Amino acid sequence: MKLAEAIKIARTTSVDDAKRFAQHVVPEVVRPARVIWNQAIGALFFVLATPAIFKAIQLYRTLDTDPQGSFRLAVALIFIVVMVFFGINSFLRARRIASQVRRA
Repeated sequence: MKLAEAIKIARTTSVDDAKRFAQHVVPEVVRPARVIWNQAIGALFFVLATPAIFKAIQLYRTLDTDPQGSFRLAVALIFIVVMVFFGINSFLRARRIASQVRRA
Protein backbone atom coordinates (compact mmCIF):
# COMPACT_ATOMS: atom_id res chain seq x y z
CA MET A 1 0.00 0.00 0.00
CA LYS A 2 1.32 3.36 -0.97
CA LEU A 3 1.40 6.32 1.34
CA ALA A 4 -1.10 8.28 -0.79
CA GLU A 5 -3.59 5.41 -0.59
CA ALA A 6 -3.17 5.19 3.18
CA ILE A 7 -3.76 8.94 3.57
CA LYS A 8 -6.86 8.73 1.37
CA ILE A 9 -8.29 5.86 3.45
CA ALA A 10 -7.47 7.66 6.69
CA ARG A 11 -9.15 10.86 5.52
CA THR A 12 -12.35 9.18 4.32
CA THR A 13 -12.60 7.00 7.41
CA SER A 14 -12.05 9.87 9.81
CA VAL A 15 -14.58 12.10 8.06
CA ASP A 16 -17.24 9.39 8.11
CA ASP A 17 -16.51 8.62 11.74
CA ALA A 18 -16.67 12.30 12.63
CA LYS A 19 -20.01 12.66 10.85
CA ARG A 20 -21.46 9.67 12.66
CA PHE A 21 -20.09 10.92 15.97
CA ALA A 22 -21.59 14.37 15.40
CA GLN A 23 -24.96 12.92 14.40
CA HIS A 24 -25.15 10.92 17.63
CA VAL A 25 -23.53 13.23 20.15
CA VAL A 26 -24.52 16.76 19.11
CA PRO A 27 -28.31 16.31 19.49
CA GLU A 28 -27.80 14.70 22.90
CA VAL A 29 -25.81 17.74 24.04
CA VAL A 30 -27.88 20.46 22.37
CA ARG A 31 -31.28 19.33 23.69
CA PRO A 32 -30.35 19.48 27.39
CA ALA A 33 -28.59 22.79 26.76
CA ARG A 34 -31.82 24.16 25.26
CA VAL A 35 -33.74 22.95 28.32
CA ILE A 36 -31.35 24.71 30.67
CA TRP A 37 -31.42 27.86 28.51
CA ASN A 38 -35.23 28.03 28.54
CA GLN A 39 -35.33 27.45 32.29
CA ALA A 40 -32.79 30.22 32.87
CA ILE A 41 -34.73 32.63 30.66
CA GLY A 42 -37.96 31.74 32.46
CA ALA A 43 -36.32 32.40 35.81
CA LEU A 44 -35.03 35.73 34.52
CA PHE A 45 -38.55 36.76 33.51
CA PHE A 46 -39.84 35.88 36.98
CA VAL A 47 -37.01 37.85 38.57
CA LEU A 48 -37.95 40.85 36.42
CA ALA A 49 -41.62 40.53 37.44
CA THR A 50 -40.90 40.40 41.18
CA PRO A 51 -39.97 44.08 41.78
CA ALA A 52 -42.87 45.13 39.56
CA ILE A 53 -45.25 43.25 41.86
CA PHE A 54 -44.00 45.20 44.87
CA LYS A 55 -44.21 48.46 42.91
CA ALA A 56 -47.80 47.64 41.89
CA ILE A 57 -48.71 47.05 45.53
CA GLN A 58 -47.14 50.39 46.45
CA LEU A 59 -48.99 52.15 43.63
CA TYR A 60 -52.28 50.55 44.65
CA ARG A 61 -51.88 51.83 48.20
CA THR A 62 -51.28 55.41 46.97
CA LEU A 63 -54.04 55.29 44.36
CA ASP A 64 -56.25 57.79 46.23
CA THR A 65 -53.60 60.48 46.62
CA ASP A 66 -51.75 60.28 43.28
CA PRO A 67 -53.67 61.57 40.23
CA GLN A 68 -51.50 59.57 37.80
CA GLY A 69 -51.49 56.49 40.01
CA SER A 70 -54.07 54.57 38.00
CA PHE A 71 -52.05 54.88 34.78
CA ARG A 72 -48.85 53.83 36.54
CA LEU A 73 -50.64 50.92 38.17
CA ALA A 74 -52.01 49.82 34.79
CA VAL A 75 -48.53 49.94 33.24
CA ALA A 76 -47.08 47.97 36.15
CA LEU A 77 -49.82 45.34 35.89
CA ILE A 78 -49.33 44.97 32.14
CA PHE A 79 -45.59 44.55 32.70
CA ILE A 80 -46.21 41.92 35.38
CA VAL A 81 -48.62 39.97 33.19
CA VAL A 82 -46.23 40.00 30.23
CA MET A 83 -43.21 38.92 32.30
CA VAL A 84 -45.12 36.15 34.07
CA PHE A 85 -46.55 34.95 30.74
CA PHE A 86 -43.08 34.79 29.18
CA GLY A 87 -41.71 33.04 32.27
CA ILE A 88 -44.40 30.37 32.25
CA ASN A 89 -44.07 29.97 28.50
CA SER A 90 -40.29 29.44 28.82
CA PHE A 91 -40.73 26.78 31.49
CA LEU A 92 -43.39 25.00 29.44
CA ARG A 93 -41.12 25.07 26.39
CA ALA A 94 -38.28 23.61 28.48
CA ARG A 95 -40.61 20.88 29.69
CA ARG A 96 -41.69 20.10 26.11
CA ILE A 97 -38.06 19.86 24.97
CA ALA A 98 -37.19 17.65 27.95
CA SER A 99 -40.04 15.28 27.13
CA GLN A 100 -38.76 15.01 23.56
CA VAL A 101 -35.39 13.93 24.96
CA ARG A 102 -37.00 11.10 26.93
CA ARG A 103 -39.12 9.86 24.01
CA ALA A 104 -36.32 9.80 21.48
